[in-house]
Amino acid sequence: ESIQLDNSHIAFLFTCLWYQEDIEQLSGKVFENLPTMKVLEIIEGADRSNTRFTWQEQYYFSLSFDYYSQSCWLEGEDEVSNEQLKHLNTYFENTAE
Repeated sequence: ESIQLDNSHIAFLFTCLWYQEDIEQLSGKVFENLPTMKVLEIIEGADRSNTRFTWQEQYYFSLSFDYYSQSCWLEGEDEVSNEQLKHLNTYFENTAE
C-alpha cells in the first residue's frame, strides 16, 4: 500500500485487487491507529462507500472507496479540514512504516 497527498485529498493505493465486501476491512486498516477519530456515518452505494468522520473533534473528513476504479481517497469536508490533510498524511506515512 502507498499513500499520496494531493492538494485536495489523500489517495490510498492498495497493492492487491479488492472487492466491495473488503471495504469494511480496508477502512479499518486506514482508521486503526488514527487517534481521536469518530465515525459520523457510513453511506453505502452500489459501487461506492463513504465514511464521514471527525478527527480531533473539530475537523470533518470523508473516506471514499470506489470499487470499479479501485480508488480510495480521503478529503476534507470544508476548507479548515482541508488544511489538515498535510498533518493527516504525515501521520499515515509515519504509522505505515
